[in-house]
Amino acid sequence: MKMIKNTLVALLAVAFAGIASAQTTIRITGSTAFRAATVTAIQNILQPGYTYGYIGSSVTGANQSTFVGTTKTSNLSVIVKCSWAGSVGGVQTIAQQSPVVTTTNPYISETNALTATGLVLTASTAIFDSPANADISMSDSFQSSTAFSGTGYNTLTDTIVGVVPFVWTKGSSSDTAVQAILANVTNMTPLAARAILSGGAPISLLTGNSADSSVWVYPMGRDEDSGTRLVQYAESGFGIFGSPVQFQPTISSGAIASIAPWPAQTILGISYPIGHSGSSSGGTLATYLNTPVAAAARDSLGAKFALVAFFGVNDANGVNAGGNNLTWNGVPYSAAAVQEGRYTYWGYEHLMYRNTLTGNPKTVADQLANQIKTQDAAVSGVLLSTMNVSRVTEGAVITHN
Repeated sequence: MKMIKNTLVALLAVAFAGIASAQTTIRITGSTAFRAATVTAIQNILQPGYTYGYIGSSVTGANQSTFVGTTKTSNLSVIVKCSWAGSVGGVQTIAQQSPVVTTTNPYISETNALTATGLVLTASTAIFDSPANADISMSDSFQSSTAFSGTGYNTLTDTIVGVVPFVWTKGSSSDTAVQAILANVTNMTPLAARAILSGGAPISLLTGNSADSSVWVYPMGRDEDSGTRLVQYAESGFGIFGSPVQFQPTISSGAIASIAPWPAQTILGISYPIGHSGSSSGGTLATYLNTPVAAAARDSLGAKFALVAFFGVNDANGVNAGGNNLTWNGVPYSAAAVQEGRYTYWGYEHLMYRNTLTGNPKTVADQLANQIKTQDAAVSGVLLSTMNVSRVTEGAVITHN
């Protein structure tokens, strides 16, 4: 009996290996802001009966997922693996020639996805591949807007697949007086954003009431891997490579007890000073902002304070169900406001791959780009076909088409 069991296990392993070897494997990394749209598109280019596994609360919100199936067009047998991080890091991963960069989070092995459909995994139950380089990156920014272009970097094939909007969002306070002031914080402007990103400002800058000036407002934000950060810094005029002072909260007993400038970090192989960096994900940042500032909390000068941060729309809607979102230059976010050029805090979403990508991998990448561009971009942003305005790069002047 034991011999029969071992023989069956061996035969299954050979069968799975044969299936995997016959399939085209595509690895995707990059922007979490368009993750939901991209994962939706992956499912929509596959024939019914595909299998998948993921780590997270939902497949469209998972940082790691793997899909095994056959494409509707061209009938290609594929394994599509996603490991999401940030736009800028995604560009670096596929653009940098030396040293070769692999994704921070490993890809889930197809061994998981072949065993069940919709398998919910954890870091302890999943089987992971060895670290690998990505084939495709989703990015909120142009390659030329990052530090990873020019000499020493691959020139990437770039398909603009949609428009990705962003918003500023405010936090809350357990101090009733501060919370009353926050109720009057409804709008963010480029000038106010630049002042706040420089290390904080009196909250009266946002309320227009000088009586509020004893309370300060401080920024939380994303790290240097983030396209969300790049677009905000361009849109506000702070500068893509500007030097902010962003803050990290300390949470105790369900409240933010204190804040301090973000610790010095090395991101994408580059060292940054205290205050320069930030959260590695919008989901983590939303968790911070969903936590009220304690009534007894004070800043380093002894003043009461509140917090604000910038997000992709999906993550922003995770803060008080979107109830804390601010208008930008007096205009609330809506798809219609973006389409007509009234709401300007947005960038283009890009699907990028090396210009050396050929054969079935390129075919699948192009199918995915077309699916997002024509159908699924609306899951995370705005369809290009509905835009009546355009711009040449992040933060640039918006013109009517």
